[in-house]
Amino acid sequence: MNQSAMSAVAVFGGAAVGSLSPVLSNYVLQRRVARRDLVNREISERQKLYAKFISAAARLHADAMTKSAFDLGEVVRLYALTSRIRLVAQEDVVHAAEDMVKTIVQRYGETNLSLDDFRQAAVDSKLDPLKRFSAACRRDLLRLFRAAG
Repeated sequence: MNQSAMSAVAVFGGAAVGSLSPVLSNYVLQRRVARRDLVNREISERQKLYAKFISAAARLHADAMTKSAFDLGEVVRLYALTSRIRLVAQEDVVHAAEDMVKTIVQRYGETNLSLDDFRQAAVDSKLDPLKRFSAACRRDLLRLFRAAG
């Protein structure tokens, strides 16, 4: 191959690499931004789902401690939230949610607490049945947050 042909190939090769470089870097940047947006939406949705479960479970647990009869509709809604959590969450979150539901259902069959007993249990810090669930949710959300980073 003669020198002028080599020179032309080098020029065209350099021009091709130079023009493809911004296209490739833009593609990589857009993929990263799209991934971060997707993870941020996932975090937001899980936060809402976990908050719904915490509200419903806390309300039902307090109800179970003070009453013998339960509202079947509320318990079914809690089971439905647990199933929704099962669709998206890690195993430790799912197990914590399932354990919380079992605790609530079992609690309805036990002796009711008086308001004084309820108050004393809260003061003694014995009344944090959602601690394991909320800690598992926090770990799950932190893992997702790091993935977005």
